[in-house]
Amino acid sequence: MSGFLDYFQIAVFILYVSLFAGRILYLRWHNRVRAISFTIDSNKVRGVLTISLIAAIITWFAVMITGIVSPETQFLPPSLEIRLIDSVQTELAGMILVILGFIVFTAAWVTLGNSWRVGNREENESELITQGIYAISRNPIYLFFILYLTGIFLINGALIFLIFAVLVVLNLHYLTLEEETFLSKVHGLSFRDYCAVTNRYITWLRIWPMSRLRSSSGHPAH
Repeated sequence: MSGFLDYFQIAVFILYVSLFAGRILYLRWHNRVRAISFTIDSNKVRGVLTISLIAAIITWFAVMITGIVSPETQFLPPSLEIRLIDSVQTELAGMILVILGFIVFTAAWVTLGNSWRVGNREENESELITQGIYAISRNPIYLFFILYLTGIFLINGALIFLIFAVLVVLNLHYLTLEEETFLSKVHGLSFRDYCAVTNRYITWLRIWPMSRLRSSSGHPAH
């Protein structure tokens, strides 16, 4: 199954990069919008978190692709390549998480449309998106990375992928908290009302109505 999983991981990676880069280039050339912008001047914490996140994800992809395309290449300490898990069941679970993550990413890609932005410049304010996938998750792009990175770890099982997954997820969480502070200042009551009905990562009541039987009152947990 390893051969199929290698092609699967490469295919998902290519699809993700194609959608991401395609939207960025379209906005740049067609709408004259600079969709990518980074700075550490306006908010140093957000700046450091964002830049470190990008660096970690690029490194993650480099390690993953190198391991698939040239598995004989040894550029990591052997201890980091130890397989913690190795079973068909975990590989299948990883595939499911990766597919779910890509569905979430695609839904966010469609919902955002020309509002797609990458970066942390606070002057680049945009409308508050609350429809589509954003009615289920306030941070679907981050949810995608959580599902995707966890899935890739389950597929490969190596310690290095677990370390990357934990570091990126922690980074995403703290970046989310910083962004929520910014959005609360920009959108005020509208954003706070949105937070009251939509969870930070996933709102189970929106995708699993039967859970209302267990939680018929109160706001969703954050």
